[in-house]
Amino acid sequence: MKLQLNFLNNLKIFQRISLFEKYFIVFMILLLILSIFIGIPTDTENIGISSKILNIGDRPFYINESERGFGYFSPTGLETTGTFYGNILYPYILKLVSFISGLFGQDEYSKLWNFLCIFITSSLSIINLHLLRLSTCNLFKKNVAEIASFIFICNPYTYFYSLSGGIANYNLFGVTFILWIFTRPVKSGCKITETKNILNILLISLGTIYLSSLRPNGSIFSFIILMFLLFKGIKEIPLKNKFKYIDFLKIVFLISSLIIVIYNFNSSLKYSITNIKAFSNEGGLFFGYSRDLLRSKLTFDNSSFFLNLKNFIYFVLWKITDFVSGISDIRDTHNATNVESLMPFIFRTFNGIFILFPLNLFSFLGLTINFKSILKNDIWIIILASLVAISPSLAGIAASRYLIMFYTPFILFAAKFINDIFQNIEAS
Repeated sequence: MKLQLNFLNNLKIFQRISLFEKYFIVFMILLLILSIFIGIPTDTENIGISSKILNIGDRPFYINESERGFGYFSPTGLETTGTFYGNILYPYILKLVSFISGLFGQDEYSKLWNFLCIFITSSLSIINLHLLRLSTCNLFKKNVAEIASFIFICNPYTYFYSLSGGIANYNLFGVTFILWIFTRPVKSGCKITETKNILNILLISLGTIYLSSLRPNGSIFSFIILMFLLFKGIKEIPLKNKFKYIDFLKIVFLISSLIIVIYNFNSSLKYSITNIKAFSNEGGLFFGYSRDLLRSKLTFDNSSFFLNLKNFIYFVLWKITDFVSGISDIRDTHNATNVESLMPFIFRTFNGIFILFPLNLFSFLGLTINFKSILKNDIWIIILASLVAISPSLAGIAASRYLIMFYTPFILFAAKFINDIFQNIEAS
């Protein structure tokens, strides 16, 4: 009898998910099975369960033989000297995967290790889709949620980062989770800064702590979220006749989370500074023009005001174009000719021109058109936090993965813009 009840409950849960999610789950399972036999080439190693060395992205940084088992050490005399580490959560997850694999006599180069890493990121991808759909339903109609789900499923990077076992899906999960919490009160007619549900604040606190333990950009995102919520919370206290216990808990949760977020960011500050320096000295070509040559020409030490102004305008135009093309994967790459497989380069540029760039354009238009709704429902806090988190890419290296770590809020408004177009066509 109990077995039948459990089966029925599981069946009900499965029925609650959308048709898009069911198709996505089935497709992910088939893709995982296929990856046992076929490795998918990337710029470095392959991805998929069959990979000899799974390309999780910056693998030597997250898995090495140093004292902590992650981080970098640069000998004195190089441009970057000393030891520095990133945030601790992802390396510790990899250590846990290695420990479980070790129980079966397998190491980090085994199919079991690959499967465990990929199973986690694939599961997170499924959860991200579900939370994106719920968030979109909370803000807009079901039709918009279906379009948002379709965009998420159609993006090849959804599968790339699932099959790589890398950190991108972990970060995206934290962002999408916080987006969902932000939209929950909207369904009830209020916004997150007005919510009386302490559970929402607790969940946001946990989400920001989680993100700040992953990457420095997660810390930046979390800091922006917590600062605005804390400011709003403290600002409203004098307007109330009575300071309630729930208000006290809200402030305590937010301040406690903020302290942890700042600590996590500070612990990886050297890593962040090193990356910013690398970004600002990025080499390679900008649509065929050497970036080093551009930097040498666009100097501001000339005594002529108009020459400095002209160089400044050129510099701004260069950085904005480099940023937009970078996050859309349509800029020149650094070492494409050194990669043996042609597939990653062709797929990346095709994906950038026909999927990511239109998506980014629709997102921008959707954000612009729905600006009043964004302000009204406090979603602007998440949008601002996401933009600030990816803003270091303006210094130099802009890549699609930095946007994809934060792109579910942008998918939501791209879907709203597309839905509005369809409605206008039907009405005309």
